[in-house]
Amino acid sequence: MKSRNIVALVIAAVAMLHSCIEIDEFAPKQRAAIESYLSDSYYRITADSAFVCLLDNKFGNVVDREHEGAKKGDRACFNVEAYTFNNSPATKPYYTNKRYLAEATFKDMDLSYWDFEPYVVTIGKGEILKPLDEALEGSLVGDSIAVFLTSSIAYGHVAMGAVPKDTAVMIILTVESEEEATSVAE
Repeated sequence: MKSRNIVALVIAAVAMLHSCIEIDEFAPKQRAAIESYLSDSYYRITADSAFVCLLDNKFGNVVDREHEGAKKGDRACFNVEAYTFNNSPATKPYYTNKRYLAEATFKDMDLSYWDFEPYVVTIGKGEILKPLDEALEGSLVGDSIAVFLTSSIAYGHVAMGAVPKDTAVMIILTVESEEEATSVAE
């Protein structure tokens, strides 16, 4: 009986390793496509290998920052646009909580059940995907931040709704408001 359990564990471990290898085989090609797309832009890479690029700030200059922006423990309120990415972003999002964009994109869908409220998270608490959480650090109100995720970081070897399996994604976070941690604790 013990040997049967050991064999089952070995088979499970090999299957898990094989599925990880399958997912990771797409990452280098997707990373290269993302790097090529961002070649003329400033971007940084998070600890989870996601690419983060500040697109714009609706209140002015994105280069000269007067203060350091949001920190861990601060609360951020933001809207989301999510696109598939295959050498460049898709022209239409597969998800958004921006009403005007959803109405323009998903004309044949009943949007009455959609939640168009901005997301509110405490930065660094793990309430959203880690690369998105990391992208919000240092952000300012008005920032539009593009976060590029290879399939192994996003949905992996699984189709998720309108996103085919093994597909990289670009998620744009538009920061609407922020509240410092000292204000949050009060």
